[in-house]
Parts: sequence; structure tokens; C-alpha cells
Amino acid sequence: MPRNDIHLLHDAKHWRSRAEEMRVVAEDMRNPVNKQTALRIATDYDRLAVRAEERSRNSAERLEQPDKPH
Repeated sequence: MPRNDIHLLHDAKHWRSRAEEMRVVAEDMRNPVNKQTALRIATDYDRLAVRAEERSRNSAERLEQPDKPH
């Protein structure tokens, strides 16, 4: 992944926006197979959003914890 795209791993808003865009595209599709594929992609973007939230939360928790002695 290009270095400037790494921030997307933690950007739930980005993935939710992509999911909504895909649902809008799916609304206009007439072919049921294509429409189902587009909706499945939207669901996958939603899953990426959840994972991004988890990564962000885990990163924040690590930053809040004091360093433990080794």
C-alpha cells in the first residue's frame, strides 16, 4: 500500500462513504447479478469501516497506556 494511503486503514468515515457511494450506484443497476455484486461490495466497505474503528480504538488505547517495564 502506498505510504500516503496507510491512513485509510484507520479512516472509518472514508469506508462508510465508499459503501454509500456503492449503494447509490447499485440503485441504478438493472442487472440483478451486477446489483447484488455492488451491494456485496458496499457490505465489504462497511466491514472495512468497522475494522478501521477497531484499529483506531486499539491505537488510542496503546497510546493511553503507560509503558510497562521489560
